[in-house]
Amino acid sequence: MTLSALSTLGNFTNSASYYDDRPRYDPRVLDMLSLLIRERFPGPAVADVGAGTGLLTRELAARGFAGTAIEPNDVMREEGIRHSDLNFPFRWLKGSGEATGLAGQSADWLLMGNAFHWTDIENALREFRRVLRPGGFFTPIWVMLDTDRDATLQSVDRLLADAIPSFSRHSDVVLHFINSLSTGMSDFSDHRVFLDSHHSEVMSKERYLNMWRSRNDLQSALNPREWEIVIKKVEELLVEEEVVLKLRTYAWVFGQETLH
Repeated sequence: MTLSALSTLGNFTNSASYYDDRPRYDPRVLDMLSLLIRERFPGPAVADVGAGTGLLTRELAARGFAGTAIEPNDVMREEGIRHSDLNFPFRWLKGSGEATGLAGQSADWLLMGNAFHWTDIENALREFRRVLRPGGFFTPIWVMLDTDRDATLQSVDRLLADAIPSFSRHSDVVLHFINSLSTGMSDFSDHRVFLDSHHSEVMSKERYLNMWRSRNDLQSALNPREWEIVIKKVEELLVEEEVVLKLRTYAWVFGQETLH
């Protein structure tokens, strides 16, 4: 699967209701990012682009940040609004990486959580340069399943390969994309930081299954009945009522010194 092929898997409407059961970013990475950004901007205007249902947005709000959560998919955005209380410090806006709807030079820190690889990269970067203030930061961040260290995930992989003849791990393509950013972001300055962490999360059996139900890339390869059979087989793999899920969080921070 190529990166361009991922765009055909990017309709998250059917998986929106399960998104809150997805794994979380490593809090240590988010804490380090927060410290880095506040070194430059004590009270930054933050834009979470491709915010989905607000998993990353709520982590940012919990660390005292405020700004705008931008999501193109109506169902995902409505889920995010539903999970936001009246005092939520982020406003919700319909927009995309290529057209955020934000004013020029209005953001100090722009993030994309598990989303940058879905964009038209060239057009998204042009939009980010327009939106960011001089000295602002762009942070693409991902939380991904650490299959190499997780025996249960390896068993699920084998199950998926049996069920989907064309199965290939979406994560392999995304990881290649993440690594390519070390040389593929020349439009931003040479000021860049890369964070890579191993972490774990304890999930109930139901949440673990819902995590798989949220995977639109896999569902797109099967009809609904076939997909539910796969979910049932995943459930049969789980011996305990709780699952320790092995994860990795990857994050880049790119600084923009000047606007073009």
